[in-house]
Amino acid sequence: MMKKKLIILFISSFIISSEIKESSIKAIQNFYNDSIEVISKKFKIPKKTKTEIQNKIKQKFFRDQIYYWIIKRDDENIGYALLDNSIGKSMPITYLVIFNSDEQVVHSNIIKYREGYGGEVAGKKWLAQFNGMKRDSVYNFPKDIAGISGATISVRSVSKGFSKLSLLLPYIIKENINEK
Repeated sequence: MMKKKLIILFISSFIISSEIKESSIKAIQNFYNDSIEVISKKFKIPKKTKTEIQNKIKQKFFRDQIYYWIIKRDDENIGYALLDNSIGKSMPITYLVIFNSDEQVVHSNIIKYREGYGGEVAGKKWLAQFNGMKRDSVYNFPKDIAGISGATISVRSVSKGFSKLSLLLPYIIKENINEK
């Protein structure tokens, strides 16, 4: 009986993971709205890098790896999309941040919001305030990031999560350059 439950849990987590990746690719394609190539990758975060970023942002990475996509047009890298999670009040918030080749945020999307409250962080208007930010930008809530009444924990969590990804992006780019 226990073995059967574990198998069901494993299969359902695989289906959910696949669904999240599909939603992410769809969000990337919808943003660019033209013919692009989207290359799926996985990045294992080096322990030292992970510790440095977590200490700076004061938020832990959800896992030791993240999924990301290289976005190409006519064989040229035009951006990267990084997928991660942050804990909201009690559940993970899954988000996608799209960066251009200058490492600026150009779009973001809440892929899966699991809480009963605070879902307003998925609003396009609220997410648009991150556009143009880079790793040296300030992602401080409430000083530089607008709050949402009733969603303080989610706002803080997503803001820190976006900041983590902007700090992680140069390491991902460096790994891709070294692979060539």
